[in-house]
Amino acid sequence: MTNIITEDITFPVAYADETVQLQGRVFRPAKPDADAAKLPPVVFNSGFTGGVSMYGQLFGRALAERGYQVMTFDVAGFFTNKAVRNTFKDGQLTVTNVSLEDQKAEVLAAAAWTRQQFGKMPVVASWAMGSVASLAAIVELAAAGGPQIAFWVPMNYTNITALQALRADPSRAHEAISTLDDNAAIPPFDTGTEATALGYYPLDPATQDYVEVQLGNYTDIGGVDHWPGCTHVTAKSYKSYVAFNPEEGLEGTTGFPPALIIHGAQNTLHMPSESVRLHQRYPGDAGPAALVLPGMMHGQQNQPENEVFQSMITLIDQAVRQHI
Repeated sequence: MTNIITEDITFPVAYADETVQLQGRVFRPAKPDADAAKLPPVVFNSGFTGGVSMYGQLFGRALAERGYQVMTFDVAGFFTNKAVRNTFKDGQLTVTNVSLEDQKAEVLAAAAWTRQQFGKMPVVASWAMGSVASLAAIVELAAAGGPQIAFWVPMNYTNITALQALRADPSRAHEAISTLDDNAAIPPFDTGTEATALGYYPLDPATQDYVEVQLGNYTDIGGVDHWPGCTHVTAKSYKSYVAFNPEEGLEGTTGFPPALIIHGAQNTLHMPSESVRLHQRYPGDAGPAALVLPGMMHGQQNQPENEVFQSMITLIDQAVRQHI
């Protein structure tokens, strides 16, 4: 097994209203082989609460074992970056604002930092809702007409509107949350009960069981807050995320990176049809079809020794090497 070096770093992120330093982490092989110098670096970003404290450490190590230098980070408001931005006190409650606009800025900043450190524009590999944020980032880079990322790997992408079908009563939840004050505290998840009906992010029953154990294990090992890292989020989090649609920027624009669009065939949270649809709309070279992997659910296979996970890492590695 390749010996992996991990390094904690900080990088600046220019948000709409301020610039702050976020913590991140780099994974790299201790003794890169001769081919490693040809490889682009990788930025990994994750979904709802995601980052290095969750799947970032898994993907970082797996790709570093293939020779890549991988930079990843926790999004602002969570885990190692919880105190930086996007949290506030409401009496005894700590309330978190989840902003995909902020997460887009973080992807752009991570790509810029990685390019400066390693001399090449990175691959961006994104998990679940992180793919929505990274799509927004590459849309912005394409519109600007400047340097673009080297390659894009969205995994288990979904349009935000499609997620709402998982709710017991999508229209009632939307109407009720929309009437709340922006800073009102709501549950982080709608898990299908009356108490969670106004939750931010819907979780289907098949996903509920695995996330608490698997993602909780990752965050516990990392010594940070137990997943999901928050107890309440703002109503503004929901309002802004249902309005966030970077797909609107796909039409009539060029300059998109080549991509490998991956989805789990048995994913019951983010439907495989979403990645198929994204592939049909994507203006860049994304190969002949979305890669829908048999035996892959949402994230249950994301474990170091799992054959489905290792197969996915191999496919990513092969696709990147074909485009360098």
